[in-house]
Amino acid sequence: MMAVTLTWIYADRLKADPERRHKVKGRTSFAFSDVRRIIAEAALDENFARVCPKPGNPPGNSLVTVLLRMVA
Repeated sequence: MMAVTLTWIYADRLKADPERRHKVKGRTSFAFSDVRRIIAEAALDENFARVCPKPGNPPGNSLVTVLLRMVA
């Protein structure tokens, strides 16, 4: 549900409506798949790693690690 919400927030902030990939007679609005396609194209761009770098090694003493040890 979070992914869908973020996708529609992204679509709301676009300056122009995305181009319909599968046009339907009588409909002028864009679809969820059109926005997903835009996000996928942006993620495949070679400059995407600058905005969202790949995660490195997690810190050894993170809170999550400590909590998992406590419940194990």
